[in-house]
Amino acid sequence: MSIQTISSTITRLNKELADITHRMSLEQKKAADSTSKILQIQNSIGKTTSPSTLKLKLSEINRKEQENARIQSKLSELQKKKTDIDNKLLKEKQNLIKEEILERKKLEALTKKHQKDEIEHQKKLKREIDAIKASTQYITDVSIPSYNNTIPEIEPEYDLFISHASEDKEDFVRPLAETLQQLGVKVWYDEFTLKVGDSLRRKIDSGLRNSKYGTVVLSTDFIKKDWTNYELDGLVAREMNGHKMILPIWHRITKNDVLDYSPNLADKVALNTSVNSIEEIAHQLADVILNR
Repeated sequence: MSIQTISSTITRLNKELADITHRMSLEQKKAADSTSKILQIQNSIGKTTSPSTLKLKLSEINRKEQENARIQSKLSELQKKKTDIDNKLLKEKQNLIKEEILERKKLEALTKKHQKDEIEHQKKLKREIDAIKASTQYITDVSIPSYNNTIPEIEPEYDLFISHASEDKEDFVRPLAETLQQLGVKVWYDEFTLKVGDSLRRKIDSGLRNSKYGTVVLSTDFIKKDWTNYELDGLVAREMNGHKMILPIWHRITKNDVLDYSPNLADKVALNTSVNSIEEIAHQLADVILNR
């Protein structure tokens, strides 16, 4: 039962109680008046009272006593109703206290949920801000040279930079890179590009600068890695500089996972290894990269 319903019931019972209390007050006044009248009649009877007058006075006393009996009966009935209402009122007030406690607990739980949601929102916002800061820093650290109209642009050395977690190499990334090469795509893939003694950071920076596109193999392992985040920041920096290049692939990851990691990436149309085969993904990437 709602607090509003209980409150309405308490209001109604209080009104009924006030009415009965008033009626009892009226009856008690009648009883007092009747008793006072009886005393007056009794005091008026004396030795000189004639038999006929005495008879009338005794008859009046008897009538008043009967009236008193009716009043007492009515008062007894009203008292019973008053007691019943008092009990109901007590019960409703107890119910109101219980409902108010429940409502307060619900409100506290809702407040805690809102606070938790706000904290999660702030954390997500901080991640987004950190990503933007990292991207801005990447633009500063890895500047892209500008050329005037008199100097021809140098064609990128690679068509596609593959950013991935090492845990995903065996079952997906390596076969994808090999298939893309067979389709004529120039791939920057660490196993194809890096040599012993190479600076990993400089090679990654070079690959990011000199690739037309970058594919991000998003997986639960990817979002935990520092290097993959560094590579993603570089790709985001290129896009912020006006070059649309990120081609995402979802690999054993849910939309909620991607949303929590990066809402911006979740908004991009992505290929999905749970829907497409490696060959299908490679052909779709090649169609975009080679403009076929």
